Amino acid sequence: MSNNFFGIGGFGSGSFMDSYFGTSSGGSSISSMSSMLGDLSMIKSGMYKKALKSYYATQKAQAADSDNSDKESISKSGTADSNTTLSSIKSSSKKLYESAQKLQNTNYDSVSREDLLKDVKKFVSDYNETLSTSKKLNSYSMLQTAVWATDQMNTAEGMLNKIGVSIKEDNTLAIDEEKFNKALNSDFKGLFSGYGSLASRISQKASTLYNQSANQMAVNQGKFAYTNYGTLI
Repeated sequence: MSNNFFGIGGFGSGSFMDSYFGTSSGGSSISSMSSMLGDLSMIKSGMYKKALKSYYATQKAQAADSDNSDKESISKSGTADSNTTLSSIKSSSKKLYESAQKLQNTNYDSVSREDLLKDVKKFVSDYNETLSTSKKLNSYSMLQTAVWATDQMNTAEGMLNKIGVSIKEDNTLAIDEEKFNKALNSDFKGLFSGYGSLASRISQKASTLYNQSANQMAVNQGKFAYTNYGTLI
């Protein structure tokens, strides 16, 4: 699996459109994004309305750095998201954060395989739900976070395969329970345990998505003051 949608490790690599939809078509890339797009890179055209909008807005921004209307359009992209969609991504990212944190803090030397399977299934389900919900978003910043998170999954694909977790064509995850039960405890520990692990990095991105969705909901309600925790009030 070479396509990306959701991670940290692959900043600046791969195609946004390829990674978002699990495709592998070739095409020209975009470089030197405007500062408002940050690390969101290499968006391709022709496959999805929201990403097309981002692509053309970026091209205009590159051609005329002084064109404030394009930059304003990018910064306000999240206002097109309904409270229902934002509430869904807020809920799913919270669940993903919690399930990833549980795997990060598990004692893999003593946990039963039955309990571990239950926890990994929950993580996979929460990840897939967050991925599915994020594809309904308009917000460039939240789409960017989602891209970073799938990138991380693809970076860890070899280790995931060792424990029976595969990445499907649409970038969702699936578990082979027979292979899972044959995996070594050290494989799970190396993948999920502690700070800097896959579970740790996914929990960080899930937390970012949660805060971004909460902030966007606040912005849509006309709230503009930030708390010390980065939440709009």
